[in-house]
Amino acid sequence: MKRFAIIFVVILFTLACAPLEIAKSTLVVLTSSTLAPSSSPLPNATTTLASTAPPDPIKQAILYAEDFSEDSGRWTPSDDNQSRFYISKGEYYIQITKSDYSFYNLSPTPYGDFVLSVDVRHISGDDKTTGCMVIWRYKDNDNFYALTMMDNGSYYIHRFLEGVYGMLKLPTTSPWLNTNGKPNNITLAANGNTNALYFNGHYEYSFQDSSITQGYFGIGAQPALDSEVEVAFDNLYVYQYDPGNGFTPATPVITATPEYQNISWLELTRFLAADHTNWGEYHLEDYNCMDFAIDLVANARKANISAKIVTVQFVGQPLGHAFVAFETTDRGLIFVEPQGDNTYSNVDIGNLLCDDWGQFECMGVIESVEYFGECDHEQNCTVIP
Repeated sequence: MKRFAIIFVVILFTLACAPLEIAKSTLVVLTSSTLAPSSSPLPNATTTLASTAPPDPIKQAILYAEDFSEDSGRWTPSDDNQSRFYISKGEYYIQITKSDYSFYNLSPTPYGDFVLSVDVRHISGDDKTTGCMVIWRYKDNDNFYALTMMDNGSYYIHRFLEGVYGMLKLPTTSPWLNTNGKPNNITLAANGNTNALYFNGHYEYSFQDSSITQGYFGIGAQPALDSEVEVAFDNLYVYQYDPGNGFTPATPVITATPEYQNISWLELTRFLAADHTNWGEYHLEDYNCMDFAIDLVANARKANISAKIVTVQFVGQPLGHAFVAFETTDRGLIFVEPQGDNTYSNVDIGNLLCDDWGQFECMGVIESVEYFGECDHEQNCTVIP
């Protein structure tokens, strides 16, 4: 049994020494002292058949199967003061106390390409902040993918890569998810760098990322500091990835991701002149520098213009800042301050962050620079795979 802590770190940003806020999710991975027992895996497709019988394609397709009809000890480590894992009436239950730790157990065998299917139920806990988890391609505590699904029909996808946490899919409500404790089937198809997610037989989302190519799968539960959680799992299967075996979902027709265009410096100045994001009123709690940056990027993309959110942290300060990067065709990367439409040309680690117009005081020496793919006004941001 393993666990990791979900710590929501509030980072303050500033433009003129007034705190501006951005929330960035960070996970710190810890390993508990007890691991799931590593008994031999269930019989699978390599089981020897009679020489006169043709191979059974169904058995060949099944890499792992568990219906939790009996407790073999593989998935039930000893209880502790925060978690309980047990099997009852053909289901696998995970109970977690109020905590910022998510607990999970891992498979005995790692896989590369595969199709995973499991049924889940949310039994108790806050329907917005607690839920079930499916982990895959778990290499170690610093490298894995995870899906977290809440009982209100929302989910998100996250990743640890070399110990760094990143969100790959913003919290999203799916029309295919049942709510209010009703069971859901989760199917995950991992093939090469493509990971496709299905809820109750309906395609939901896919992403491409070649960072982690194989590893263990796991199932677990996410509590909250103000809510315990209990979830149940059943009918856990892992199949060979093979479009012809009947267990691999058909490749979905995916809407092409918009390809935003780089523009010239003159076109950028015209866009900024017409855009009025900088007319917004700053408010620490309701509309801060991250909100300005989110809206400027959204407006740029509506105009088919390529733009990215950038955040910087400063040496020796708990303060940082958020603004927007535009790749221009004639002047390269241009950094724009969405609160004033002024620019920065010195966005490098070790430099003072000063605007080119001298309109504001320099904010500090840059310690780190980070780019994000997509953000929402809850200030969740996805990494760029």
